[in-house]
Amino acid sequence: MNENSNISNSEQEIFDLIIIGGGTSATFLCLSILKIDPEFKILIIEKSETFPQKIGESVVDMTALFIESLGIQHLLEKHVQKTGVRFLFNETNSSDPSKIAEFASPTFPGLIKGYHLNRSVFDEQMLDEVKGKGVVVFRPATIVAANFIDFNNELEIELEGKTIRVRSKWLVDASGRARYIANKLNWNDQKIELNTGSIMAHFKNIAPVELWDTPKNEHWDTCSVGLRKFSTTHLMRKNSWWWIIRLDDVNTSIGVVFDKNEVQFDEHESYFLELLETDAQLSIITKNAERGPIRHIESVPYVSEKLYSKGIALIGDSGAFLDPLISPGLELIGQQSIWLANLFTNEKQTGIFKESAWKKYNNTFLKAYASRLRIYSVAYNFIHSYDLFTAWLIQGNYVYFSGLVFPSIVFKSKLKNPLRFNLMERIALNFFTWRFTKFQASRESQGRISKTAPNTLTYSDVRVPKSFRFYFVPIQLLLKSLKAYLILELKEIKKA
Repeated sequence: MNENSNISNSEQEIFDLIIIGGGTSATFLCLSILKIDPEFKILIIEKSETFPQKIGESVVDMTALFIESLGIQHLLEKHVQKTGVRFLFNETNSSDPSKIAEFASPTFPGLIKGYHLNRSVFDEQMLDEVKGKGVVVFRPATIVAANFIDFNNELEIELEGKTIRVRSKWLVDASGRARYIANKLNWNDQKIELNTGSIMAHFKNIAPVELWDTPKNEHWDTCSVGLRKFSTTHLMRKNSWWWIIRLDDVNTSIGVVFDKNEVQFDEHESYFLELLETDAQLSIITKNAERGPIRHIESVPYVSEKLYSKGIALIGDSGAFLDPLISPGLELIGQQSIWLANLFTNEKQTGIFKESAWKKYNNTFLKAYASRLRIYSVAYNFIHSYDLFTAWLIQGNYVYFSGLVFPSIVFKSKLKNPLRFNLMERIALNFFTWRFTKFQASRESQGRISKTAPNTLTYSDVRVPKSFRFYFVPIQLLLKSLKAYLILELKEIKKA
């Protein structure tokens, strides 16, 4: 596309790659490229003076492995170590902690360390890191004109009152939800079933856990890498879920993701505040806390119909965003970075554009998005139900850790492969989706909820130990997932 064809060819600076956007998508890609070719000439164009807070503050296992592979663990010292994942279910909206059921997954000492990231700080750290490795950064900079021709991208940039002209064979859009290329070149999105929105804010000095949380967990406090309050805590509600992520001892990110097919409101800020007041737990958590600005994301998920054209590629949120429930965003960005780094450095070395390799990249990640969407699109039907959603999570743990995390630890080359379902896995997923949906429909028609004893607590049994036990964990997770499903079937048979 010729957005502005009158860009002068004089005084153009030529780069191997130009990246629009300077956030984590851009810097992950830079570090992946420079790991292969330290002489690769890269320009980052970032419009903001400071990075904002954003969804994606929890590092999951695959992301932790990717960060370790880049050798940037030192950047995480300013951030809080993630001590696990928790899901709290309160189907009666009770203020009595003993009536809140919990599914807990502590992080035990082992091969993986996760973190809670203050994204405005982490993104800044990462940009400084790549600048130190020779990446050129224009910031704050504005693209005032662009000329996109196959393998010939020309940009006119305004920086500190000066006009700078740059050119590259390849351009990567890492502009996030701003989606520079999709908007400029009118790239369409796929039609997807998932239809969710989100509202979030940061709070200072939320209520002590003793006032709102489930009773003290001796096993967690004794065996985990840290306190429960520094876990990623989810509050599971009807057609929605909340996250509580402590970024440090003072600041906490709190937000909700909801199914827009079931949840409607006139104004997002008043709706958010109303939920904080009417939810038994949230009202205690935030009552005396200092709240920052409220941010509303009207439509959370989207997936572009394509992830590249000749001379242009999308990475991260510029191409797709799914659902932050299991925090796959940074994980997928890391995997895309590995693929793109190999494609770019190989092409620079050989001078040959291998379209088959690019088609494989495109198809691989579109299938990965489709696989993730299959998981999320149905889960909101029963996301509030303790026993249904816990069984769903246990099944997901088996698939994720056995099919993705453990192979990536044993074989480093597997780290780049995103989660995708083969034919048999799709058949199994469709079956369990049908059964779980039927269970929930039956419960709704009969007015039933999950029956739990006081202080109900279930453990995930997920761990990545350094000892020989590592090789037996997948078997344990498989047996646990089958047991959870069979228990559900027996419950429903008794109620039939």
